[in-house]
Amino acid sequence: MSRHELPAKRPGTSVVVGWDNPMMTFFAQVLDEQAEEDADPVLLWLGTQHGEVTRPEDLVRPLAPFADLTAPHLEQLRADRVADLDCGPSLLQRFGSLFVNRH
Repeated sequence: MSRHELPAKRPGTSVVVGWDNPMMTFFAQVLDEQAEEDADPVLLWLGTQHGEVTRPEDLVRPLAPFADLTAPHLEQLRADRVADLDCGPSLLQRFGSLFVNRH
């Protein structure tokens, strides 16, 4: 799994993107660091389901109000994915795919 913090456009927010190999998806999270204690700090969370985001370019538009996902960031995300895929699926991934494909 990779995780990269991006410079946020709005003060008080944190923006993170990465590649989640077990879930086989790119992800993006935007959190309101100044959220009230009883409020949900999650402003945006993509890549929560298996295979949800297969191209890093698909994160650009939803992230646009919060951060700029630049060409170098996209290249890094692609490289992260390739590096993880070169390792092959883990035992847990192989088992999980059997379960997912069955239902």
